Amino acid sequence: MATISDKLPWYHSIRWRLALSYIGLSIVPLLIFNFSIMGFITDYFVNNRINVIQPRAAIMSDIVSGFTFTSLQQEASIRRLRDRVRIRSSDWGVRIIVVDDNARVLDDSNRDALDSLVGQTLLQSSVLEALNGRNSTVLHRGDESLLYVTMSARDEISGRVGAVMLVSNIDDIFDSLSEFRARLYLYSLAVGLLVFVLVFVMSHRIITPLRQIVRVVQRMSAGQLNLRIPITSRDEYSILSRTFNNMTEELEQVERTREEFVSNVSHELKTPLTAIKVLSESILSQESVPEEVSREFMQDISSEVDRMVHITNDLLALVKVNQREQSLNIAPTDINKLVEDILKRLSPLAEQKKVILLYEEVRPVQIDADEIKLALAISNIVENGIKYTPRGGTVKVVVDSDHQSAFITIQDTGPGIPEEEQDKIFNRFYRIDKTRDRDTGGTGLGLAISRSTVLMHNGSIKINSKPDEGCVFVLRIPIRMS
Repeated sequence: MATISDKLPWYHSIRWRLALSYIGLSIVPLLIFNFSIMGFITDYFVNNRINVIQPRAAIMSDIVSGFTFTSLQQEASIRRLRDRVRIRSSDWGVRIIVVDDNARVLDDSNRDALDSLVGQTLLQSSVLEALNGRNSTVLHRGDESLLYVTMSARDEISGRVGAVMLVSNIDDIFDSLSEFRARLYLYSLAVGLLVFVLVFVMSHRIITPLRQIVRVVQRMSAGQLNLRIPITSRDEYSILSRTFNNMTEELEQVERTREEFVSNVSHELKTPLTAIKVLSESILSQESVPEEVSREFMQDISSEVDRMVHITNDLLALVKVNQREQSLNIAPTDINKLVEDILKRLSPLAEQKKVILLYEEVRPVQIDADEIKLALAISNIVENGIKYTPRGGTVKVVVDSDHQSAFITIQDTGPGIPEEEQDKIFNRFYRIDKTRDRDTGGTGLGLAISRSTVLMHNGSIKINSKPDEGCVFVLRIPIRMS
């Protein structure tokens, strides 16, 4: 037989779901952390470079401001400016560009290179902002990572405004960060693999008890109700296993009860049927049967038929009581009057047995109940008390209540019931003395019917008895059905 896990695709397995869930919960935050930390570190190093270049740009702005734009038209002034630009550019490792108020490049530290901008008009947005008195810092990422820091340079004599731009190549920062990023991602991958292995092992330990439970449940569903789930822990699985084991014990008990019920029904019906068959064959085997003998045999047959009808009626009553879908005809019920009517109906049986019936009404009691079914339950217990109480004994019924429940106490002075038998007397066809009900005409179903009826009313029934001291049955019925 294929197991449930065999029928499931791997992506429907709880083990894989747990593993992927844990991995997602661990890897995704790790990736977010990686991206965040890389952004933070990048900003940190770039800002450090900016903090280094900006003061140098301010120094160059002061140097340029020391020249008048008029003097910069002279070769000597240009030469002095170029010398200072070259020195500062060499010392700082940056490219320095100086523009006048018309955005024309007066000097470029790369003036000897092919990309020299000397004499060209530089219309970058940062230059135009500097000419308008606003300093700016721009990071450009392309083939090269360049940092542009632009500051205004004012000619104090003429009031004309030029600009100084320092251009720094920061590829070294991003190259270092690339190496760091590669290591970070490598470590993250290693952590991810470690998490995957640990989670897979943990999920295996989590799922293994569940699979064990499933295997046992499958075998139980095939009919092996004697199996039990081993309890090896103190977690939720142990609670589930213990609960399921209890349920299995109940199922075994139900199965045993069913088998016993069928056996008892067969036995109870077989006895009168056998008697009927023997009596009828006795009549048929004789050619001439005296009328008085024939009449006696027919009376015996009629008695056995009545017994079968009695058993059948009790069985039907028990089945109806046990039907969950059966509804109760709930109505206000006067318990005192109900008990009085039951005792009046059973008084002929008590007189015949020379048993005294006593009734005590502690207080008037009215409840919501199905009067017909509850009357049958009480009547069965009182009738049993009368049947099994010897001559001269008493059967006493007491009606009482509190603010929640009604209490009906039925006490007899019969032979009593041993303590080890008290839990079994409500089972169908159960008899303490297997021959006793033959003499009294009982079927062994009365107490089972009474118990089922009381449970249908959300009540309870208890027994207190000792051998040779009689029995006390206490029926508790809620005053209001919830």
